[in-house]
Amino acid sequence: MSKVAFSLTVLALLGMLVALAAPSAEAAAYPNVTGLTPWTPESNYMSLSGYLRWMTFREQGVWLSMAEAKRIVNEQLQER
Repeated sequence: MSKVAFSLTVLALLGMLVALAAPSAEAAAYPNVTGLTPWTPESNYMSLSGYLRWMTFREQGVWLSMAEAKRIVNEQLQER
């Protein structure tokens, strides 16, 4: 096997390992907002989507888009 082919094989394997080790956005656990009422002190006077975005940023250091937060809130509300 040539050095180039070996190097490419090693890089491909490392890439797969990194992809498997990194948590995906779907696998991330988001704060549950189902028991909260929007625009009240318990939700920090925010909408449920806004509260989810804020809590996710505080816990994970990642800002969700508003569309993503709305999707997650809708999923959480449908599950209960």
